[in-house]
Amino acid sequence: MTIDQTLKQLRKSRGISQFQMATLLNKSQNAYSMMESGRSKIDAALVPDICKAFKISPNELFEYDAGSAKKEKDAEYIEIIRLLKKELDKKHELLALSLQAITEFDKVVEKNDNLANLLNIIREHLPDNAAG
Repeated sequence: MTIDQTLKQLRKSRGISQFQMATLLNKSQNAYSMMESGRSKIDAALVPDICKAFKISPNELFEYDAGSAKKEKDAEYIEIIRLLKKELDKKHELLALSLQAITEFDKVVEKNDNLANLLNIIREHLPDNAAG
């Protein structure tokens, strides 16, 4: 949100008309309207009077603007985190499947080792000419 949008939002939220605000700032309603619409810049000398009218500090005036930007940034960060979590969940699932495949492979290797050991035992007990 820009400072002119902030000015308009603060004015409306306080129930102050453009005419009343212009009077508080010693400006014409037209001059104030142009500031609020962004067609003319807000003079830095008006900041104390603007803050007095809204009963806020200059920091609050400019943080009001930053607060909206922060909320937008926070929403972006939340979306990024959601997407990262989705990717991590996919990788976790693939890892779980890989571990399952390794476990099954180990079982096959173990069975083959057992079979090879059994064959060696059988060969040892066969007569020499039958072993081949």
